[in-house]
Amino acid sequence: MMLLLGVWICIPSAFARDFVVRRNVGGYTLDIAIDRNPPILGLNKVKIGVKDTQGKALTDIPVTVNYYMPPMPGMPPMNYTVKALPRGAEYTMTMDLIMTGPWNIVIKATVQGKLLRVTVPIDVR
Repeated sequence: MMLLLGVWICIPSAFARDFVVRRNVGGYTLDIAIDRNPPILGLNKVKIGVKDTQGKALTDIPVTVNYYMPPMPGMPPMNYTVKALPRGAEYTMTMDLIMTGPWNIVIKATVQGKLLRVTVPIDVR
């Protein structure tokens, strides 16, 4: 009976959905997915897809992710920038969120000399 209860409790978390955001910037589409919803304290894997106007994945452009907690009085700045690495039709990286509360994620991609920038606010739990 306890085993059945344990399985029942774990099933919803096994099927939890990613935190997903889609933004259109300058004619391009950026899809951002974090493997935790809501994002949690600790390691969170991020996948970023960049598509052109025809929906073709761009896999040979520089993509960086800057994640930071807005400044608060009496606290040191928490600001990290990581290069996302190409993996198939998307880019991947891992954020190590070291504190709960509000964070901002800024994704930057450069396509043909044009900077695409998306800011995504998150609340880490």
